[in-house]
Amino acid sequence: MKTKNAVHAALLTTALIAGTAIPAFAAGGASDGTAADQAVAAVQKATGTTDIAGAGTQSPVMTTERGSVTVSTPTSAEKPVSVAASDGSAVTMALPAEVDAAGVTSAAGTTVYPDAAAHIDLAVQATVDGGARALVTLKNAAAPTTQRFDLGLPDGASLVADGDGGYDIVTSAGGAGLAPRGHIDAPWAKDANGDAVPTSYRLDGNTLVQTVETGPDTAYPVVADPHYTWGIITGTVYFNKKETKLLAVGGTVVSWLPNPAAKVGGRSLATIAGGAAAVGKCIKFKVNPSLALLSPAAAINGSGLYSGKAGDGYCK
Repeated sequence: MKTKNAVHAALLTTALIAGTAIPAFAAGGASDGTAADQAVAAVQKATGTTDIAGAGTQSPVMTTERGSVTVSTPTSAEKPVSVAASDGSAVTMALPAEVDAAGVTSAAGTTVYPDAAAHIDLAVQATVDGGARALVTLKNAAAPTTQRFDLGLPDGASLVADGDGGYDIVTSAGGAGLAPRGHIDAPWAKDANGDAVPTSYRLDGNTLVQTVETGPDTAYPVVADPHYTWGIITGTVYFNKKETKLLAVGGTVVSWLPNPAAKVGGRSLATIAGGAAAVGKCIKFKVNPSLALLSPAAAINGSGLYSGKAGDGYCK
């Protein structure tokens, strides 16, 4: 069993946005046309500035429902971004830099690393949800369309596909399956006209590899946005095939989970689990974040099926 929050606790979202010519403005707000200004302008056009946190500090501390979260923005491109939870655990992500470019920070809080790789600018933003974005700007068609982000995970943590193009960062749930403590959202992409650009992730060990399928009509620069946060998560509970079959026959997995006879949308969990098991799928359902304060049946607010066909390694 694993859990995932609708409000991400260790989030890594990738967005790719292709733009036309980007107006330059200085890190302090005035335009002087430097490489750093242009890098900031491209990134902040893609992301906006409303959710950027910690302007003026390299290590802002955000208060979230998961407790305090500290984001450490590197001063140069060859150092990793770090997001640390209040329990001292942290997830880091290395930028795909080829040179150790120095960071320049805008008034809004975007730190850019111009020309950190061939045809590429890099950037980092701390975000108000207690996370960090590590941005890659492909400045022209000569820029590589595949980028690699090496993840540093706490001891015992691993990555499991969520079936929707993203990944959960999971740790052991004390013998009751896997409990996500973070999440990597599926990547998305759009061009200057707002049209979607195909993009996807794959894993190479603990390295997240993103590919965007640019084409002859793609307008540059293209901004890629891996965004992640870290902390304890509750929310969606996932069962593997063994646990799903156990629920189908009226068994329970751990004491705090809803009784299999509990109704969800007019059907019991046992009935839903039986239907999932019959077609080789697994069951999942959402629980209230205040699960510990509610009876198991009252905590349920939705359910559904998922499978391993999209690479989800837990439904097995």
